[in-house]
Amino acid sequence: MSGAFALIVISAVFHAVWNLLVKTSDDKVAYNVHIQVATAVFITSYTILFFPEAFYFHKPTFIYALLSSFFFALYQHFTAVSYKYADVSMVYPITTSSPLFIMIWAYFILDERVTPLGILGIVLVLAGCYIMNITKGKGKSGLYGILIAFLAAFLYSFGAMADKMGVETVNTHLYIMLMADFMSFYSIMFTIISHRKSVTLHRKVNVPVQWKLVILGGLAMAASTVTYRLGLIDMQISYASALRQLSSLFGVLMGLFFLKESYGRQRIIGSIIIVAGIMLIRLNM
Repeated sequence: MSGAFALIVISAVFHAVWNLLVKTSDDKVAYNVHIQVATAVFITSYTILFFPEAFYFHKPTFIYALLSSFFFALYQHFTAVSYKYADVSMVYPITTSSPLFIMIWAYFILDERVTPLGILGIVLVLAGCYIMNITKGKGKSGLYGILIAFLAAFLYSFGAMADKMGVETVNTHLYIMLMADFMSFYSIMFTIISHRKSVTLHRKVNVPVQWKLVILGGLAMAASTVTYRLGLIDMQISYASALRQLSSLFGVLMGLFFLKESYGRQRIIGSIIIVAGIMLIRLNM
């Protein structure tokens, strides 16, 4: 179990890395699509090189990959939509609430049992993330955007259920590869459907593709994708999904050191609460 814990933490670090790279990109919508495709290429290449025996058709693996990637892509899409109607400072903390839904579904679908202290740990992690990311904005604060953010978190929880069942199939590496490939496909399709094709796929006429950032972001996202799912094999999804929220803490720390962002008392308090929650989760695993 300690190995699974370490893999999830490593995944959170890489998750924070590619989010940091998104912040530094010139065209964030285009960059997100580019790194999704790069991630699929890297994970597919990794699977071909190291796990060629994974290449055989297995219906449950295919179905779980199709479902999880679909709900994860919907989550990304609706999160982006919610930013149009409310401040990011209001929306982002809400989108991190998915572990609460996941804990409920895992109880009924996967028969997972979380101890009272484990539940407290999950709640503390989410509360810390909320405190770290909430700010007093003067922009949009619409109820519609907040509701869409809750919808995004709700949809993500269904993807997480399929994700857990997918990694536990007989062909884990095929599942991870298919999930990454389907995610890149959905990312492109949803972008086209939302009428951003000219901006996202052909913007290179005005803004060249930032190949170095795309490669670095693709490698970071691929590493985060693989390590999280390998850790998820031996960990309850209720705990794993909450532990993954450590990426918020790592993201803030990276922003502090690399982008010279401010930390402040609010983020210190949030960090302490997150660490306390992680300690409770670790003790109850």
